[in-house]
Amino acid sequence: MNDLCFSPADILEFTWDKYQRKVSRLNHPVVIAWGLTEACDLNCIHCAVEAGKPAKDELSTEDALKAIDNMAEAGTRHLLMAGGEPLLRKDIFILAEYASKSISVGINTNGFSLNRSVAQRLKDAGVNQMRISLDGAKSKTHDRIRGKGSFEKAVSAIETCVGLGFPDVGIEATIFSLNYDELPDMLKLASDLGVGVFEAGDLAPIGRAKKLAHLCLSKEQRGEMLRFLAEMQETLPTLIITSELPHIFIVNKDMQNTCIDPYSKDVSLGCGAGIVEAGLTVDGKIVPCPLGLQVEIGDIKRDRLKDIWANSPLLKRLQSREVTGKCGRCEYQYACGGCRGAAAMAGDPMGEDPGCWYEPALE
Repeated sequence: MNDLCFSPADILEFTWDKYQRKVSRLNHPVVIAWGLTEACDLNCIHCAVEAGKPAKDELSTEDALKAIDNMAEAGTRHLLMAGGEPLLRKDIFILAEYASKSISVGINTNGFSLNRSVAQRLKDAGVNQMRISLDGAKSKTHDRIRGKGSFEKAVSAIETCVGLGFPDVGIEATIFSLNYDELPDMLKLASDLGVGVFEAGDLAPIGRAKKLAHLCLSKEQRGEMLRFLAEMQETLPTLIITSELPHIFIVNKDMQNTCIDPYSKDVSLGCGAGIVEAGLTVDGKIVPCPLGLQVEIGDIKRDRLKDIWANSPLLKRLQSREVTGKCGRCEYQYACGGCRGAAAMAGDPMGEDPGCWYEPALE
């Protein structure tokens, strides 16, 4: 319950008003997550894209540079280069430097190939955000998930990026049954390493992880994890502790107190798929979300992203937040909205999120 003690009806009304005003002003993507390649130097058991060898239809350097121009023209604010492993693209420094002239650039890496020389070149190229994957507080757990020796490499990569003074260094962790109990120690490790952000994600049962659906968190564990993250934010104030899951709003009192208050300018939009962010596949397909909602709404080689953002029927539906089921009768419909990727995997991108534990208080 929020400290301001608004009723569920008030919460819905106030957040609806803020949501409508904010979305009406968003005529451009804020973040594009770009899977640059399917090549990877690890063989993670939970990889959503089954990375290993490069895909045959990955964008050439010329096409990738044109795609960056396309994203910049659309008003994209931040470009997160991911994979596979983006550092395995031979033109990664060319692409990063070119993009950084018009867009904020981040790199999402497993850290295996991120030595000091590579990190320095990325920093010199204008990369301002580094996200390193870490799926355990100890090598036994992380290496079981990502491969022998990967924990030591990831920790070294984090230390290198922190030491070089990248403006934004963070850890991305995929939480599921194999590492759920280590979450407290993972947060302590993140704090000890001096990163600025710890982001806990959910296991998406796609790609290689299709066989691991039985290891996904239960609804109750998901709620428990998010409550714990919210509590730890008070304990570790110098570390931004967050989650890609929009439900964190439901349990974070600080977020609620500012974002629900009609006199505060703070807004929570919840799930950003198709609202503030989108994905770009290795072959240039534009999708609302690279995890779960991988419905093609355009092709970066053929279409102007600016036009797709303005005219896509699916994006308009997502931006309307006219969701159904439990999400559609929840007081947090406009501040959370449920994970649209999870809903899509269940059969309807506008349906209820099957992974949410919360029972709406609205009658």
